Amino acid sequence: MDILFNLLLFAHLIGLMLIAASFFALLGNLPGRDGTAVDKNRYLNMLGHTGILVALVTGPLMIWVRYGSFEGISHWFWLKMVFLLVLVGGIVMAAVSARAMRAGDAAAAHRVRLGRIIASAALVGTVFSAVFAFG
Repeated sequence: MDILFNLLLFAHLIGLMLIAASFFALLGNLPGRDGTAVDKNRYLNMLGHTGILVALVTGPLMIWVRYGSFEGISHWFWLKMVFLLVLVGGIVMAAVSARAMRAGDAAAAHRVRLGRIIASAALVGTVFSAVFAFG
């Protein structure tokens, strides 16, 4: 089971790297103060969404392989789950507003920016709490 866990952990960390690479790169690719949209890199969005999917699938599998259930998991794990929900919320906020932003809606551009900032901060919180949850 150690080999299976290590493979899942490897995939999980790759997923986190995809998320981080897409979010931190997209933070530098935000609309200007006048609300005009700059070119968005859909490839980075796809990488981020793929990373989230990989992390969401491998995370529970790692818990199941290592512990057999969620019983006895520390409060740090549950804090990690809260950060994960905030992360997904930020992504959804940015994704829903992106189409209107590309059409020139200045308010949507601000929502995209805020969603990305929220998601990036939540990603850092997710990794921080995971370190304390699993050592």
